[in-house]
Amino acid sequence: MAIVKMNKFNLLAFKSERDDLLNTLQGFNYVHFNDLEREDEKSYLEEVRNTERLSALDSDMARADYVISVIASYMKDKGLEVDTSFSELSLKDVKKKGENFDFDLVYKKVKSLVGSRENALAVRSELTNKLAGLKPWKDIDVDIDKLYDSRRVFVQTGTISSQFYEQIQKALVEKGLEQSLVYKISEAEKTNYIVAISSLEEREEFVDLIREFGFSRVKINSTKGIGEEIYDLTKKLEENESSIESIEKEIVDIKKYLRDLYIYKAHILNIRRKEESSEFFLETSLMNVIEGYIPQDKTERFKKDVKDVLGDTFILDIEQADKDDSKVPIILKNNRLVDPYEEVVKTYSLPKYNEIDPSGLVAIFYTIFTGFMIGDLGYGLLAVMGILLMLKFKKFPESTEKMLRLFLRVSISTCVFGFIFGSVFGGIIKVPFGWIDTAKDINELIVMSLVIGGVSLFTALGVKGYMYLRDGKPMDAFYDVGFMYMAVGGAIVLALTKSDLAKWVMIVGMLGILFFAGRDAASIGGRIGSGAYELYGITSWIGDFVSFLRLMALVLSGGFVAYSVNIIVKMLVGGGIGGIIGGIIIFVVFQLFNMFLSYLSAYVHGLRLIYVEMFNKFYEGGGVKFREMIEDTKFVKILRGGDNE
Repeated sequence: MAIVKMNKFNLLAFKSERDDLLNTLQGFNYVHFNDLEREDEKSYLEEVRNTERLSALDSDMARADYVISVIASYMKDKGLEVDTSFSELSLKDVKKKGENFDFDLVYKKVKSLVGSRENALAVRSELTNKLAGLKPWKDIDVDIDKLYDSRRVFVQTGTISSQFYEQIQKALVEKGLEQSLVYKISEAEKTNYIVAISSLEEREEFVDLIREFGFSRVKINSTKGIGEEIYDLTKKLEENESSIESIEKEIVDIKKYLRDLYIYKAHILNIRRKEESSEFFLETSLMNVIEGYIPQDKTERFKKDVKDVLGDTFILDIEQADKDDSKVPIILKNNRLVDPYEEVVKTYSLPKYNEIDPSGLVAIFYTIFTGFMIGDLGYGLLAVMGILLMLKFKKFPESTEKMLRLFLRVSISTCVFGFIFGSVFGGIIKVPFGWIDTAKDINELIVMSLVIGGVSLFTALGVKGYMYLRDGKPMDAFYDVGFMYMAVGGAIVLALTKSDLAKWVMIVGMLGILFFAGRDAASIGGRIGSGAYELYGITSWIGDFVSFLRLMALVLSGGFVAYSVNIIVKMLVGGGIGGIIGGIIIFVVFQLFNMFLSYLSAYVHGLRLIYVEMFNKFYEGGGVKFREMIEDTKFVKILRGGDNE
């Protein structure tokens, strides 16, 4: 449970050897370069710019993402499962496989197939529209162009509202247009598709008449008989659909290269990682100026690698990193019991180099907080079994595995508190154990919540004292931590026992805060003012203690929801086979839903208790993440250390 100790290095090397140096250091991996900026007075130095190369790599990355997304999208459309497993390879293997994979060939093939499909879709749309336009006229069994071109009669095709069809027939009779005819071909959605025919003599009067009834002209686009045209278009549409299906099958068949594409993407990503590293350097016409940090335990390996690639033509200076240097990058190192809680710390902020790694503290209290808030043995056992099965039968990326192991620990804590509370799925199963009934023992739950809160807050304050002692500042520990213990602890004991001793301990603590909390101020007035402000800050402890009542509130809310579900289930079970089936469904669905809500609430509120109530007692954060030269992707994990030699 510690922050990895760092050494700072300065390296001067020839520009001509930069590529070889970066290749070697990427295999070493554990080197963090400082982003050096040119100073005006050092005009002989320039910042390294690698824009063109990085842009080309970004383009390659975008093309790889495009091909992967196209294949995945078409596989999902076909109901096929996309391969989401990941590979563990050395950097050497990633480079070898990436360079040997003919990505350009696959990219051009996918691009061509997608283009062909888009053209085929455009043709399908055109054919579909033509068919939709012709189908209402399918009962016309003559060549429509001959009717349009007739010199003996006037012919128009179009539509009118269905409500006007009978009226237009009557109007023709009333107007005496004996040589005119309106004939309905078909009807759809309250619209009549009609053929309007008249003699040339009655044409003008006929046209005026049909327009009065909202006639809208529709020209039928057909070079042959409509039935024949529909038949031909249907055949073409079938051929088009077959072509689209064939193209899509070809695209899906490229899934055999999906694993190679994942590795190729990892290859390009790590080339970019290496190339962008050079932009942290400064350069002269001949030399590169490089500065950065390496873990202390890897210093000898670093020296050896640099010497192997540069020979004797370099200058290297290495010294222990200054603990107060804000640029020192952070690597957290914990055992497997604690390392899942690093993600909780990182979500807030990495510690600074002169702070401590709070992961161990978080591991203890976050596990207690979340287990208390869920507090059901049934939920805990179900989660434990589910997570263990997932970890056994499927391999996950490191971040996902850590999160699963975090929830495994939370679930074990849930089992412990579920045993204490005697709760199994909200009490549907009567058990012989359980010292506290969450439905009745409210006072005990309040006391437990406040005791857990008090222990966590005083522990967090104690960490601050430890940091002072570690840094050789025992008086600061006494002033800032000892007096606070006396003031707050004395107040708590006084409230519980009315002890005179507790009262005087509290008073001494408060006076100590008043006179010594602002000891860095230049004037007496400043010291007293700062001390008074810090003394006023003690009131925040009340809010901190009250915040821990959420432990009780959440275990009660989850328990009452589960209890209510159980009441409904018991009512249904008494109603015969149908009631039993309904009760089982309701029990499973709503208990799982309540379990999800309980875990979600515990996760979020547990974070709040850590971040707001505990961290503000000792933790500042704001550390810089160590920037490795190797980067994993979602589907490829690159092995570190000796695996890349």
